[in-house]
Amino acid sequence: MNEQQRTSIQALLLVNDSSLSNQKAILTELNYLLIECTQDLYKIGIQFEDAGLFEKLLFQITFHNETLLTLTSGKLIEIRDKQIKINDLTAVYSIARLQIETFINLSYMFFVDSEYSKEIRAYVFKIQGLRKQIELTKKHSKDFEPIKKMRNELAEELRKIRKLDEFKKVPVAKRKRFINPSYARLIKLDDIYPLIKIGNLSRIHSLYSNHIHSEYISIRQLYSAVNDNSQYESSFSTVILLCSRITSLVITNIVEDYEIKNYSYAKAPLKLKKVIESINKLSSELK
Repeated sequence: MNEQQRTSIQALLLVNDSSLSNQKAILTELNYLLIECTQDLYKIGIQFEDAGLFEKLLFQITFHNETLLTLTSGKLIEIRDKQIKINDLTAVYSIARLQIETFINLSYMFFVDSEYSKEIRAYVFKIQGLRKQIELTKKHSKDFEPIKKMRNELAEELRKIRKLDEFKKVPVAKRKRFINPSYARLIKLDDIYPLIKIGNLSRIHSLYSNHIHSEYISIRQLYSAVNDNSQYESSFSTVILLCSRITSLVITNIVEDYEIKNYSYAKAPLKLKKVIESINKLSSELK
């Protein structure tokens, strides 16, 4: 058995260890590598139209990871001179849901292939967001500086999308959908999940969303949040593994799509690379 094979087995055993402490250690390493790879993109000067948006979404992934690593440690609070450890499962699920949605948006705009170009997907995403924000602030004067800034930004995005050959070639009805979109994404969510190739993401997304939106479920958790810490280990470990799955796939995509394999990724320990391979394989097999 050579070193590659031995390390592959060690990585697989590591991924299969579902203890919270082990899963957090894996995510910590993955998150650091993602930060380094993101910096590589800047360092080597990769430039494209929406590089700024791409970078912001990558950092959002890393920020959510760090928040979840902190939240899953629990929190000691003092009640009548007594230290009590609490676990906020609802907060953990809320951030996990945000992480899934950030990953969906990142993948939709920059990683997956579809009938629409990545350029037009990003333009429509921004146009819908700006229109919605302007609508929410319609009580303010149009001369109000933040509103003015958003209107100018919207005008610029509309100018850019109208210059695209792809925009000019579609029927007028479709152009209206591009410049005044009802939704941020041109592809339905159910059609995006298979393109991402990360297994059971749709089911997990629904699970966390249902938990957050059901006040009664959240309230039922409050008693055990204070009185029974042990039951949270498994739930927290599952969330952390989900974040590792997302982070591993993001690292793989940016390393392959933007040709930065010879930078920070090349310096990463062999075991960590094998962990990424094992996690990506696990994700592809989950249904």
